[in-house]
Amino acid sequence: MNKHQSNIRTLKIILPCVITLCFVAPLHASVYQCEKNGVMEFSQFPCGNDAKLITVKEQNPAVPSNIVTHGDMDSTEVDTYIRTKQIDADIQQHQDKIDTLSEKMNQEIADLKDQSDAQLNNLSGVEKETAIANQMTNVSERYNVLIEREQRDIDRLLQEKLGLPKVTNSSEIDKQSTQSKDIDSFIRVQEIKRDIEQRQSKIDTYQAQMDKQIAALETQASEQPNNLTDATFDNSLSRKMTALTSKYATLIDVEQRQIDRLLQELATLQ
Repeated sequence: MNKHQSNIRTLKIILPCVITLCFVAPLHASVYQCEKNGVMEFSQFPCGNDAKLITVKEQNPAVPSNIVTHGDMDSTEVDTYIRTKQIDADIQQHQDKIDTLSEKMNQEIADLKDQSDAQLNNLSGVEKETAIANQMTNVSERYNVLIEREQRDIDRLLQEKLGLPKVTNSSEIDKQSTQSKDIDSFIRVQEIKRDIEQRQSKIDTYQAQMDKQIAALETQASEQPNNLTDATFDNSLSRKMTALTSKYATLIDVEQRQIDRLLQELATLQ
């Protein structure tokens, strides 16, 4: 085993112990950081002329070691850092759920539409057609309520995130050079712009699909012969139009809400 490997092995043994000391200290803990032969070392005592003292104040036992060992920071900053990360994860979970609900709504309505189309050439199927139209409306309304609930949760989390105090020393990001931060901001701005463009394209697609499907229903209504079932059939077509409009309104709203959030983030970066 060469000297470099020995240093790495020593670091692996000492570092967990140092981190553990950070957690069990009552209010304050100090460790020294220095570099020997290109290897970073930590010790309770000065380990060289270049030893750097690292202090952690009022530590929270639940804080991961990679946070508390970054440097001088208090419990408020630690709690803010952790809550911010948790909020970001929660928002992503809600957005994933919205995507899943949107897919399920699309599938259920598509299945009902297929059933409805099978009734078009069946004069005895008018009542069935009406029942299916009612089901489509109910599906649209049900998923709209579920998706709106997730949207409200995202807005609530974003509002909480905006209200959190600024963290000044809790992460490596805060130690980056000004140039590095500018590069990160530029990259994020480009990502946001692409995301907005993609979501706007989806909105345009949904609008075109809705217009096409509504036009097809209107054509069906104009081609129906005059008979006693006209009123019932017209009612079913109206219900189907309502269901489709509701479905696409929900899908478009999902994309528009995301665009609005992205625009808010973009404003803070530019």
